This record gives sequence, C-alpha cells and structure tokens, in this order.
Amino acid sequence: MKVQITGLNNYLARNIAVCLSEEGHEVSCLIRNRKFFYKHVPEKFGITILEGDLFRGALPTGFDKDTQVAFYFNQSPVNEIDIRMEMDLIALQRYVRALKFTACEHLIYVTKLADDNVDTVREYLGRSGLDYTVVRISNIIGKGSVLMNILSSLAKSKLVVLPKEFAVSRCQPIHLLDVCAYLNKILCDSGTYGKVFDVGGPEVMTYKEAFERYMDIAKLKKKVLALPGLSKPMSFLLGRYIYKFEQDVADAFNVYMRKDLVTVNKGLNTLYPAVSLASYGTSVSDALAAT
Repeated sequence: MKVQITGLNNYLARNIAVCLSEEGHEVSCLIRNRKFFYKHVPEKFGITILEGDLFRGALPTGFDKDTQVAFYFNQSPVNEIDIRMEMDLIALQRYVRALKFTACEHLIYVTKLADDNVDTVREYLGRSGLDYTVVRISNIIGKGSVLMNILSSLAKSKLVVLPKEFAVSRCQPIHLLDVCAYLNKILCDSGTYGKVFDVGGPEVMTYKEAFERYMDIAKLKKKVLALPGLSKPMSFLLGRYIYKFEQDVADAFNVYMRKDLVTVNKGLNTLYPAVSLASYGTSVSDALAAT
C-alpha cells in the first residue's frame, strides 16, 4: 500500500514511517528538511522523502498519485496557545488540498491524548471529502520518547522535586510497537472511518508510580518530593533548567503532569483483540535495553 505521512518532527511519526516500511508498505514522507529526517531515520529503510512546507509558498508537490492512505501527525506540544491550533488547522487544510490530487481516500489524524481540540478537527475533516480516523495517543514508552526522556532525566537528579500533580495525575503508558501495530491495522479498516479512538497501555498509574517503577526496573534509588503550590512557570523552570529537559519535553512535562492521560474511547481493544499489549514493566525494560 502507498502511504503518505507528514509531521515528521514528531517522534511517533518517524517511528511509524519505519514500521510501515518494514511491513512492506511504500512510504513517502513530507518534511521541510531531509537532513533532519536522516539524523533520526537511516536511508536504509527506503522511505521516499519530499521536501515541502505546509505553511509557506505553493502547495507541496510530488505526492504519488496512487497514494491510498495518508497520516497527519499533530506536532503542537500543547493546547493552551490558540495560535498553535490555528497553525495546525492551516497545515491540515493545505495537506488535504494536496492530497486531493492523489487517489487518497483515508486520512488518519494522530494527536496526543491531551488534545482538547479534536472536535474542531473532526468538523473540518467531515467537510473535507476524505474518510478519516482520529487517534489520540497516551504516553509512549520507547527509546527517545518524551516520557522516557522525562523519566531518565529525573533519575539523574539527586533529589526529585515535582508539583503535587505528579503524585495525583494518572497516565496510561503504551509500548511504541503496540501503537505501531494499531495504526498498521487502521490503515485499511473502513470500520474506523469517522471515529475517534484513544490508545493507551493495559495499566493506569500516577506519574509518581510510573517513575518509581522505572527506578525499580533501572535498579536506582531516588527520593521524590511532590510539593503543593508549584506554579506552571516554576514547574517549567524546574524541567528546563534543573532537570535539563529539551524545550518540547519541558512543555510536555508542564502540561501532561497536570491532567489525566487515560483513555476513554477504547474501541481498538475490541476491534483488534489480537494486539496483545505489553505491560509497563516490559515496555520500560525494552526501551532501556535499546538505549
């Protein structure tokens, strides 16, 4: 199957491109800078690269006219700044316009479980003329994922001081390969058209529990203090300058720690019972072994 993907700055998007290529699909990726892509994905995977910008200039060209399925990965790290949502919609609209010159019928929109703007996206996609599926992903466990970067950075500190939400907010981490398995099955499944699916792992836990279990698996010991009264700016400063998170990781840390990332629309479990989800312990062990 011929698959078009955009949003390759996204960790998951790059890994999905590789997974689909290894499954035998013909994968083409739209990205602004091919050098950036090849920093993360070796050329050996045979993925076709198209350079283009969904925000500037003419519509991207060069899409394979026989493209059957397309992925759009939302790259906005947070929902709190309206302009980010507006920019994402502009990019999505231009992507859909470019796909109209192909045989594409199915667009899979992939975003974060924290995304509160799905209704706006669905309203647009419903008018686009393309069948669509929206997939919201919880925290991913894999080498280089945001959650693994957060956990490993915290583990390097002698004393971990975090907002009280760290001990209260819940997450549902999922193995990277399980996400790949779900998205691969959605490709050709008309039963997913027009629907929203949440994707998460088999276990729900607080971030504090996730960190403590990570420490057990990594055979490390740290004292964790969850303090009340830490504002968002203070939490950001902790993440950016004390724990040395990258900018996107610091943003994610500040937002995700303050809300539950637990699945609601769990239809994929019923649709694809053959996908056996890895436990949190197995997911973390696999990610650490790949480091």
